[in-house]
Amino acid sequence: MAVVTERGSGLSLFTICNFAEKPLKAASPPPCLQYLPNPPKLRLTSSGLQLWRRLKTEGGNFDPIDVKRIKTDDKYIRRFLMHHDNDQKLSLEMVMDTLKWRQEMQCNTIVKESIQADFFDKGAMYIHNRDKDGCKMLVFAVRFHQKGVLDMDQLKKFLIYWLERLEREEGGEWITVFFDMCDTGMKNMDMEFIQYMINLFKNYYPWFLNYIIVFEMPWLLSAMWKIIKTWLPPKSIEKIKFVDKKSLKEFVEPDQALVSWGGTDNYEYQFEAEATNAFVPVANGDIEARKVHFAEGSAQPPASPLRGKPQIRRTISANGKAIIDIDPSEELLFSNCRIGASTNILLTNPTDSPVAFKIKTTSPEKYRVRPSVGVLEGGAQLDISVTVSEQLAPAALVRDKFLVMGAPTTIPDMNSQEVSQLFKNISKDDLFETRLRVGVSAVDSSHDSSLAGGQAPATSSELISKIDQLLLRQSAVEEQLRAAKKLVFVMLVAMIVVLIFLITITNNNLHAYTAAMQSANTIISQASHGEQHSQVEL
Repeated sequence: MAVVTERGSGLSLFTICNFAEKPLKAASPPPCLQYLPNPPKLRLTSSGLQLWRRLKTEGGNFDPIDVKRIKTDDKYIRRFLMHHDNDQKLSLEMVMDTLKWRQEMQCNTIVKESIQADFFDKGAMYIHNRDKDGCKMLVFAVRFHQKGVLDMDQLKKFLIYWLERLEREEGGEWITVFFDMCDTGMKNMDMEFIQYMINLFKNYYPWFLNYIIVFEMPWLLSAMWKIIKTWLPPKSIEKIKFVDKKSLKEFVEPDQALVSWGGTDNYEYQFEAEATNAFVPVANGDIEARKVHFAEGSAQPPASPLRGKPQIRRTISANGKAIIDIDPSEELLFSNCRIGASTNILLTNPTDSPVAFKIKTTSPEKYRVRPSVGVLEGGAQLDISVTVSEQLAPAALVRDKFLVMGAPTTIPDMNSQEVSQLFKNISKDDLFETRLRVGVSAVDSSHDSSLAGGQAPATSSELISKIDQLLLRQSAVEEQLRAAKKLVFVMLVAMIVVLIFLITITNNNLHAYTAAMQSANTIISQASHGEQHSQVEL
């Protein structure tokens, strides 16, 4: 069983420690062992020990800032584990690969001044606003990018700058990449750059991506995205959302969407300096949470799905009439993610007046909540049971959230229908809400599914070359379509001219025929009168 620490200090390699029957026979065990209970019965796995030894021997080959982060930042290590559904081997390999890559790219030295100014002038990539889950959006305005115009190495460095900046400003919280495909053509689609971006999220920025939102994609480019999907692990494909102005509201609030996206934000791009104070401490000592979205209800900021269990929270309605204590206050922690795994929400009413409650979740099909509605009498406590109803990977759980709602009432024996009706009619001043994220404290090590560990088809320069050829062919097809449209237009005009000509000729012939007939009738009439006149004379 994988053990994940929730300590905020100490060597984070504790997260790869396992139970075993015999103690580690090493002359100098890693410092993480001092935090484990009953040390003689614990040891590092072979992969964990290998990482510790390699850090000890090869640490000089890595950036000291990154090595220190690996050793001290539990949250960062947990991101690697969550990225691979707590598969220790894959997580450790990713840690080492990330350290090597960061040293090669000198990620900690990339700042705005180290990148050419014209990259920032175009506004092809920038950070702006948040999605409905409260995740910061990295916007890629594809129409301002043209393949082959900018140096690829500088372009990669430009992308890393934005990702590193988001790491610092958001503290490792999820982000959403927004592809603005408005007015985009073949010349704007840079498959090599998009592949590089995907590889960064897959290999070097663990547990970092919330959604990839593709806005207003032209139909001619749909084949490109089918190719892009083959580069992603199966579970990551679910993160790609194709939207238009109408469906964008499902993921981005109108006030967070630009006017060109169908929203109300009149923002015009200009480079903004990096925020130096991204987080604000709150009363309980945790970091201020970010906004999250529930299908019904207002948005409030969430905390990270990787933090430990905090203290009990006392929630009070705006007018102070309803008070309730909720335990846990921020994270609903499951011991595993198998069918039947359960945890509890303890509600306490510290007042003398009854309080109605209702519990909702973003994924009702995954959980059984008993009871989900009810009334707490004054001074009473109630354990709410939350049970996982289907077999799921950790990645499928930790994205979920629960909403605990409360409101004052004078009727202590209300049934579920009456409670539900109360919350439909309650004013905002009387209502209070608390949001709980879902976490998994430990996962069965036999779980093989992975968010990013799925085997995607291998790519190479040959594949990129074939993709470029495909782009050229599609560009040629597009030109042929335009030429065909012109030809059809010319043919249509010609047909109209010919038709008018034929109608004119037909009318002229008809007039000539009518005149001829009239002339013939006149001649016949005259001949008939002449013959009658001759007969009279005879």
